[in-house]
Order: sequence, then structure tokens, then C-alpha cells
Amino acid sequence: MREFIINTDNQDSVDDFVSYLDETLQGSGLLKVTVKQVKDRSLSQNALLHIWFREYAAMRLNKPLKKITQEDTDSIKLLVKQACYGDMRYDWLCQRVTNIDTGVSAFVLRSTSRYDKGEMFMFMEWFQAFAAQKGLLLESMGEFGRLKDETNQ
Repeated sequence: MREFIINTDNQDSVDDFVSYLDETLQGSGLLKVTVKQVKDRSLSQNALLHIWFREYAAMRLNKPLKKITQEDTDSIKLLVKQACYGDMRYDWLCQRVTNIDTGVSAFVLRSTSRYDKGEMFMFMEWFQAFAAQKGLLLESMGEFGRLKDETNQ
């Protein structure tokens, strides 16, 4: 059994689901399909992500956790989101902004507060693997841990 979080703005997630569905339909047996609307990210996901940002900042900046400033955390958030976009090319990580005076548009990284629950889950899964590659194990807990456990069953 496999569970998908599909973001219609991310063609890769749609293609992955459609490919899996096509392969499954080629086989025999019954299918159970459940479609749920993904809700806004939860406070527990958000709180855990910010703990992770601080822990990652402490490791990367070689500082005690208590010495991590808001500026350190903000820098790490930007670094991690840029790395995620570089690795995964998730379209939902960015948004187009336009200067109304000049008409010049640019793509900027979205605030994590604007991620829905599915986007937040995908970002956190990526971040957890990214941090592990750098030598930091980020603990799965709360709602993120439950969602991850459900996905891995």
C-alpha cells in the first residue's frame, strides 16, 4: 500500500501518482481509493520545524543551542529552503511577486507559514533527510511523526 500527497502545482507529484495508479490498474484485485483534502499545516508541524531549524543552525554554525539568535535561524531557514528547491524543484516553495511600480516580477521563496499540511510534510521529510546527510538526526515527533508512520506502513 502506498499513500500519496498530491500537489496539483507540482507536476512530479501528479505524474508519480498517475504512474503508480496505471501500474496498479494493470494488475488484478480490488483497489481502495480515499481522497482527502489537505488542510492547513498544523501548529505542531510548525513548532517542530522551528525546533529543527534551531538545531540545524546550532550544528552548522557550531554554536550551543542557547546561543542561536533569530538572525541565525532566519539565515538557516533561507539556506534550507534554497537547498530544498535546488534538490526537489517543488514549485510551491516559490511565489511570483511583482513590483507594481515597475512591473518587474521575480520568484521568491514562500514563508513556511503559507505551506499547507501536505507541503509542510514533504518539506519536513526532505529536511530530515538533508540534515541526516550533514550528520544531524532530527527527531520525528507529534503530528509529523504520526503522518510519517502512516505513510511508511
